[in-house]
Amino acid sequence: MVFDMKIEENILKCYIASFMNKKFDPVLESINISRGILSFSIPDYGVMFKARAEGFPLDMEIAVFFSLLEFIKSKLNDKKIKNIEIYSSNSQFVFSFKSDSTVFQNGSPRKSLLRSYTSLFRVNVSYIDAFRNVALTSPTDNPSLPKGKYVDLNFSEQELNGIEFKDFQTGLKL
Repeated sequence: MVFDMKIEENILKCYIASFMNKKFDPVLESINISRGILSFSIPDYGVMFKARAEGFPLDMEIAVFFSLLEFIKSKLNDKKIKNIEIYSSNSQFVFSFKSDSTVFQNGSPRKSLLRSYTSLFRVNVSYIDAFRNVALTSPTDNPSLPKGKYVDLNFSEQELNGIEFKDFQTGLKL
């Protein structure tokens, strides 16, 4: 779904995915660690993010979509990114951007959040086959940092002071 029909050359290609592990480590299962995974990848900058979560497939895909946009806004803000192409293998998520969809209904918190990001970026959401979705690959299948690219994550004082070591978390409940 295209939010802005202008096409420009500098488009950041990103990949998102969410899934539930079918096979799971019995030890992790015994301590109630979530089976679900949220993942996004920005190959141009060598970024791959994965987190455990639990929820309905569409809710998980929406969560990783907004997580990706927030990461770009807060951690890649010096790159002056304006155009983002986001690929997902979840067709229900891709079709949720149709005007007759209830997922991003006017007045809903999701629609409000979407508007806040689309005021900053031109966002295009497209379907991609799972076998081509980089967010579904292992981090070892992708270069850690492409040649000539640099990402300064610039953690704020508040973020640095908020870092603490915790016991292994069971995952987010979406």
